[in-house]
Amino acid sequence: MGHALDDILGPQAAERHKGIIAPKIAVSDPQPPPKFDWGQATNKADFIAHNMEVYFDNPWAMVEDGHIWTLDEADKINPVKQMPCDPWLQWTAWKWQQEDLISLFKSRRMMISWLFIFLHLWLVMFKEGRSVFFVSDKEEKSDELIDRVEFIYNHIPDDVMLKPRIKRTYCHFEVPGLNNYILGVAQGARQLAQYTASALFFDEFAHWERARETFMAAKPTIDGGGKVTLVSSPKEGFFKEICFDQVR
Repeated sequence: MGHALDDILGPQAAERHKGIIAPKIAVSDPQPPPKFDWGQATNKADFIAHNMEVYFDNPWAMVEDGHIWTLDEADKINPVKQMPCDPWLQWTAWKWQQEDLISLFKSRRMMISWLFIFLHLWLVMFKEGRSVFFVSDKEEKSDELIDRVEFIYNHIPDDVMLKPRIKRTYCHFEVPGLNNYILGVAQGARQLAQYTASALFFDEFAHWERARETFMAAKPTIDGGGKVTLVSSPKEGFFKEICFDQVR
């Protein structure tokens, strides 16, 4: 059964958001992961093996199982919170797995940036030979995004899956055993020209001075089968042109 965008966001919100990810949205329901049957296996090793099998193809299952935590700096009482299982987050996670280019404008406190940070962490935890780049207008902001990667990784319980060994330095999150890494860089075509990327995540893209040239430098990533994810709060300019297929 398919879902139109108004089924997910409501008719008024859907009308405002047409064309953000695709000109017309109608997708099949993502399939729920199988539940672990303790009646057939009762040891911890079987439980972990089951989780690894499910999570390998379905990152959203980690959210549904309550293993993904975020940091809400605005909440002084309970800042550490589980990522919510909101339907728009589930749909966005599923769509990200299907598409090479995602362009999505966001409102505050919708957890969109946290979701994409987690999805790219999942990519380097479960796949092999992945080079991921987090790009912001300034390098230090990219490093802050990688701080969030490390936060999510550290809060995944050690007894629910096999967590790969990592190495964290400034603007760098490495998974040596899988030959994977996430590198934080600043905007600009020259920043990306020297690398071959498997996935790129551009945060607050609409507010960059060099948005167009950075995006054009990212095109070989898509042509080579990689992913490019653009996320930002709304603003007139190049980002809006991409969202609504108006790029000239």
